[in-house]
Amino acid sequence: MALKEDFYYKSPIFIQNILTSLYGKKLMQERYGPEYEAKMKDLREKDRTVDYRVEQLERLNAFLLFVQAHTPYYQKLFQEHDIRLPFTSLEQLKTIPILEKETLRQQNEAFMSNIDAPVRGRTGGTSGKSLQVAFVREDVQERMAHLDYFKELHGFYSGMRRASFTGRTLTAVDQKKPIFWRMNRPLNQLLLSIFHMKEENFPAYIAELNRFRPAALDGTPTAMLEIAQYLLKNNLRLEFQLVAIFPTSETVTPEMRHLLEKAFQAPVFDQYGSSEGAPIISECRERKLHLHHETGIIEPYGEGGEVVVTCFTTRGTPLIRYRIGDRMTLSDERCSCGLNGPVIESIDGRGTSYIVSEKRGKVFEGDITTIARELPNSVLRLQVEQYALNQVTLRYIPDEQRFVPKHEKILLREMQKLLGSSMQVTLEPVRQMKQEPNGKTLIVRQSMK
Repeated sequence: MALKEDFYYKSPIFIQNILTSLYGKKLMQERYGPEYEAKMKDLREKDRTVDYRVEQLERLNAFLLFVQAHTPYYQKLFQEHDIRLPFTSLEQLKTIPILEKETLRQQNEAFMSNIDAPVRGRTGGTSGKSLQVAFVREDVQERMAHLDYFKELHGFYSGMRRASFTGRTLTAVDQKKPIFWRMNRPLNQLLLSIFHMKEENFPAYIAELNRFRPAALDGTPTAMLEIAQYLLKNNLRLEFQLVAIFPTSETVTPEMRHLLEKAFQAPVFDQYGSSEGAPIISECRERKLHLHHETGIIEPYGEGGEVVVTCFTTRGTPLIRYRIGDRMTLSDERCSCGLNGPVIESIDGRGTSYIVSEKRGKVFEGDITTIARELPNSVLRLQVEQYALNQVTLRYIPDEQRFVPKHEKILLREMQKLLGSSMQVTLEPVRQMKQEPNGKTLIVRQSMK
């Protein structure tokens, strides 16, 4: 991986664009195909007058029978708890124990189904824990169909131009040329780095957006907000009309939505998923959030709005009643838009905390959690605290059996890749993380005066 990155960063920008497009072609082959086309057709023609719970129960039983046959962890669990299938009601799902992130991390291999699941991914997750997940192509394509159908309902169709604000490290940390984006031609996608979000760079970002003229923006909303605030402060407007804005990964507050819509002159439609593969939630034309019930079930758990998720499109690494760490407000409300899935009143649990870097500008919480991806599940939890513009401490809880000294070098390398080489990073192994007065443990603690 390090050799590939070194070659990429040392290549001319036009070569980096070619390499980005080659990777885009690989993603396109994974995400689009017969299953995608069949699911899109089904979603467009679906009879939405029927009770969604009937389809949910059918899909739940098919999913549970699959994991019983193919997934070692659940084969053992179902036997120990005398889980008898098929279920006759959705309520019976509660007979399956809650799945904790730590269980998934500790027994990662036992969750891997004994089938061909070639699409692999890692996630830092909202807790900063590194997890590996696998997907079969059919599930990837079904999820892509749901996301594209959501956008189609708002006038954006697959193949139209889009600009994505991404946390991928597209550009070298110390790149001098103000070209902080790369082109993914197979998907007609302009990828904009969020790591150079500083005021002196905003004119370059805006000029590139005006040149590319996307039909939609998507990606990290806090990065889009930086551009939006600059536009409003300087009384500027884009030279083209967007169809919509589709934020991902972070909570969109009413204030953020107002500023984004005012600056970009386009409606914001929120969405929710996860790298682990949570059920998909999307916002309709009536500004209501709907669970795509075909993709899974969301249940309230404990106090404070926390939820557990069961996702039907995770057959490579099945997740049943998974404590994902997010908080939502569920609702019994009906919506007049025509979609018949459950309404989610609000998504409350995706953070927008950030570290300020002299080289990178603002580096957000969701991107900081990704530094654990390069480790073999050897870090239990991460926390970054900033004390000065060029000084942070990275606290981590090491797994006593898996963590070895060379992993410190990997953590330091990934931190400096995110924050720039001028950032002084102190590594601090700890047994437990500092808690806030309300009992929460933050991934990012901002102590800069």
